[in-house]
Amino acid sequence: MSTSSLRSRIRNGTLLLLALALILGVSTLPRVYRLGGAIRETLYRNYVSIEVAQHIHASLLELQLAERDGKAKDVVAHVRSDFEYWMDVENHDFTEVGEPQLAADIEARGRKLFAEIESGPANERHDQEFSELHGRVDDLVRINRDAMFRADSRSAKLGRHLTYQFAAGLVLLLIVGVAIAWGLGWAISRPLTELAERLRGVGQRHSRVRLGQQTLGELQSVAREFNQMAERLEQFEQLNIDRLMYEKSKTEAIIESLEDGVVLIDSEGIVAHINEIAALILGVEPKDALGSPFDDLSSNHPHYLRVRDALRNLSKSARDEQRIEVQLHVRGRDHTYLLKPIPLRHGEGGTLGTILILQDVTYLRDQDRARANLVATLSHELRTPLTSLALSAELLRRDSGSFSGRQQELLEAILDECARIKLLSDNLLKLARGEMAAISVSREHLDLVKIVEDVVHRFNLQAKERHIQLEQHLRPVPEISGDSIKLSWVVSNLIGNALRYTPSGGKIEVAARPLNGFVRLEVADSGPGIARDIRDHIFERFAQYPSDGLEKGAAGLGLAIAKDIVAAHGGRIFVESEEGAGSRFVVELPCLANN
Repeated sequence: MSTSSLRSRIRNGTLLLLALALILGVSTLPRVYRLGGAIRETLYRNYVSIEVAQHIHASLLELQLAERDGKAKDVVAHVRSDFEYWMDVENHDFTEVGEPQLAADIEARGRKLFAEIESGPANERHDQEFSELHGRVDDLVRINRDAMFRADSRSAKLGRHLTYQFAAGLVLLLIVGVAIAWGLGWAISRPLTELAERLRGVGQRHSRVRLGQQTLGELQSVAREFNQMAERLEQFEQLNIDRLMYEKSKTEAIIESLEDGVVLIDSEGIVAHINEIAALILGVEPKDALGSPFDDLSSNHPHYLRVRDALRNLSKSARDEQRIEVQLHVRGRDHTYLLKPIPLRHGEGGTLGTILILQDVTYLRDQDRARANLVATLSHELRTPLTSLALSAELLRRDSGSFSGRQQELLEAILDECARIKLLSDNLLKLARGEMAAISVSREHLDLVKIVEDVVHRFNLQAKERHIQLEQHLRPVPEISGDSIKLSWVVSNLIGNALRYTPSGGKIEVAARPLNGFVRLEVADSGPGIARDIRDHIFERFAQYPSDGLEKGAAGLGLAIAKDIVAAHGGRIFVESEEGAGSRFVVELPCLANN
């Protein structure tokens, strides 16, 4: 059979079927149109009258209920308006014999009932009139319903007749179609069956799936393309398998080499991979965990139960940062693990699963505790020499009558600094013990410029020794309400930090000015500046940053305490800095009128 023969058979068979379908359509379309008209007549001709009757029933029921409650006169106007509207619709839609007379009777009865209710006493009942009027409305429904049934009967009769004719045409069309299909099926069924078997073999990963020589030219082209496609698919599949195996091995090697515990959970909550560190932490066997739901690993180990409960609580919380710490006893000592569930995203919103990381932060927490203990120890040890130094200065004050003016000034400075350092030591000790929930301040009227001048005066000698230019740009500012000792400590800390991080030959500028109901204090230096990633954490406890050989702070607590003091005064403190361009620390405190 040649290629043209197959095409001719398909074309001729199609044309024959189209001709039969056209004949069938020409003979049945007019009847279908008439059937459609009958159906429209059945559905729409009497529907309006029935809808009018339903609305009149509803209005009358509303009025009847109001009459029983003694409120008929309140709603009769509204009901009359609805009644007249729907009667007007009915008067323009008469379709059946006797319907105009019935509508006129309903309208007359309704008007009479409304007039009696409006003119009669409020407690008078008209149940008989309502019942008769409802009956007449039901007669209107019955007339139109019977008309719809008659139209439906005519439509059904026409539909049955059309169905018989159409069924006969379909049977003829079916016989011809079956004959054509039977003839063509023999020509192409065997090659297509072979093609289906080969395609099934490709889907089942069978090797060397190929089609043989075909008798039809069209199918021979299909066989040639299929064989080329099968060969390319085999090459591509082998390449993908090698690549996937390589990536899988590399990923498993990376996960196993991590010092943190890693659990890979798929989108259905099944454990897809767990490294040895995570298995050790959770107290489960890797082979038992793989392929099991993470929420049900059939393990009663306390570590697994604590981690599972912590993750459940974390998923129920509304915190933006999805991480939580747990304390576990592993390998003979207490460890602190940071649980971080990281979702695996695929495209726009698709989820592939979750990577659960159990990061060991024991070393960091040990450092935090060591720092807190060190600060507490140093603060406690400072109390004895500070007390002795303050006592000695007080003894010198008793004999200060013979001192010169300069000696008395130095003695007062020693006493002030001893009091300030003792207060700082007490605050550090409370801070380290966790007893200092918030900074408490005393309130008095203060001139911030005077406080800044006193602090700058104390640092002038240090600035000269370091060959640093310490300048003041102080404008008159409104009074503020606050604690002079704590605010002077804030200024001292900012200037001390500027001296610490400013190289020899540099410059420090201290400025104060009023600004929109606040007093703005600025301490700017020409030091190395602060990097952006460090600047966001500079006011945290124990925060320090590289200084390129310059002197560092003692413990990284100064700015944290300064921030608490400024906040206790209702102000704010922030830093403006670029790496290599110096730093500018800004303190804004409310004026006395806004405090």
